[in-house]
Amino acid sequence: MFWPIHLQKTPLKNPNSPESAEVVSESSDSLTASLLEVDSDKHSRSAQSIGSFAEFALHKQLHKALEKMEFKAATEVQSAAIPIALSGKDIMVSAKTGSGKTAAFLLPMLNRMLAEDQPGTGTRGLILLPTRELALQTQKMFEKLARFCQIRCGLIIGGEAFKYQVATLRKNPEVVIATPGRLVDHIEKGSTDFNDLEFLVLDEADRMLDMGFSEDMALIASRCPPNRQSLLFSATLKHKGIDRVLELLNEPVSIEVDSYKEGHSNIVQEMVLADDDQHKEKLVAALVKEEDAKKVFVFCRTRNQCELVGQRLAQMDMKVGYIHGEIPQSDRKQVLNRFRDDKLQILVATDVAARGLDVTDVDLVINFTVAHSGDDHVHRVGRTGRAGKEGKAITLVSALEWNKNSSIERYLKIRFEHREVGSLKAKYSGPKKLKKSGKAAGPKRKRDDKNAKSGKAKPAVKKHQARKNKALTAPEEKKASPHAYGSAKKMKVGGEPLKRGESTKSGDAKKSYPKNKAAPTLNAYKSKASSTKASSTKASSTKAPSSTAAESKSSESKPASPWPGRKS
Repeated sequence: MFWPIHLQKTPLKNPNSPESAEVVSESSDSLTASLLEVDSDKHSRSAQSIGSFAEFALHKQLHKALEKMEFKAATEVQSAAIPIALSGKDIMVSAKTGSGKTAAFLLPMLNRMLAEDQPGTGTRGLILLPTRELALQTQKMFEKLARFCQIRCGLIIGGEAFKYQVATLRKNPEVVIATPGRLVDHIEKGSTDFNDLEFLVLDEADRMLDMGFSEDMALIASRCPPNRQSLLFSATLKHKGIDRVLELLNEPVSIEVDSYKEGHSNIVQEMVLADDDQHKEKLVAALVKEEDAKKVFVFCRTRNQCELVGQRLAQMDMKVGYIHGEIPQSDRKQVLNRFRDDKLQILVATDVAARGLDVTDVDLVINFTVAHSGDDHVHRVGRTGRAGKEGKAITLVSALEWNKNSSIERYLKIRFEHREVGSLKAKYSGPKKLKKSGKAAGPKRKRDDKNAKSGKAKPAVKKHQARKNKALTAPEEKKASPHAYGSAKKMKVGGEPLKRGESTKSGDAKKSYPKNKAAPTLNAYKSKASSTKASSTKASSTKAPSSTAAESKSSESKPASPWPGRKS
């Protein structure tokens, strides 16, 4: 059972006043945002306005770290989630990417550990994330928030040496940041100890479900104490497999901050028609110059395409890097750091970089290929326009991708603006006819000539009926073609099957076997053949050697094999 809370933005006349906070609305009742006090008996909720981190009941070392990072105003998700997490309740949060979810679960975790010091214990907090890049990003945020305290974290991700990670776990770090696959490997090896665990965080839970980590999350949760506090963060709580994850939580409070599908109103989305990949490569270079973009994400569908596009853009004297799942972790980390430090202008990536990566001041996102689904498109586009800034996303659409792009538009309930790039106008101008859904209308099916006049279409033959018709005509085909169904029966030259006792040779036609007497077996046939050969050898010894023609004639007179179709 969970308790839903929905947040909506309410514009105020003076945004700098202390009253400028978001509003919490439950059903049709409006409540002021955020400090939520949950009564365990009546489950009633009240709220107080919180506009800055200074109003949160956090440890002084955390306030010092926030001041150092120049974090003053809390985001919507932080205003809603942090007070409930501080009260010890489980929460499940749905919010768009770039909304500040990382600080929303790190601050309550660090506050509990500072307030309740427990020396000599094992790991107290576990954070699960879907990708290595997101884990590295979370580690950096953790180190910034914990810079004025003695709480340390350990990183357990794939692509790095296993033995060094074992040494890290033996040091019993207070917090472990991990990806599910590698952590399960350590659990099976007996390297982990979660007996003292107090916090379990599942960040980007929908992405972990898409990647097939459902069983791994359940296994990891089973190794944690049942009285832990669980915090779940996801782009959507309507994922088809989210119910299995919710079983790991204890009466969570549900918080939905905007809709992740409608949360990119500050991003201009456009589409440019393209003919092929070579045309798209020229379009990417032209769009980067037209927009005068300093940081650009280019998303591709496959790893090979990612590398090829990166190499082609590099040949155009552009500062380009690319990342995908097959690149070693050390190289991926280096490329991302160079992109963050403005040493690279363009980063070409597969969808591995579309989730959770926080790169500031990304001016432009270009979808070299249309995303596989509407959710993937949302997370690609979410790399720009973060923290309320303006952004732009452009999708390159070929003829084969029109319908998929139209499906994404329907999913998001918007229409992308059409754009042309100078002299690079595509020969493809879109489908000639469109359906109401926006997809291309295909050609009509041809009708039978007889039914065309009456306006009735030719009825389609069902598959089972076609098989039935074929089975009914099978005996006739068998008569027409003696070898169509194998050589189980010996056939005459005319195609009719032989009767019992009948042979293809005229000399053997008189031989027949009664019904109560079985035909001679193979051993009998062999003994008869050997005796015939011995008698012929004895007879030939008294005569002169025969000519080659006679030998060939005797060889042709050998009896046929008793099994048609087999060689004797």
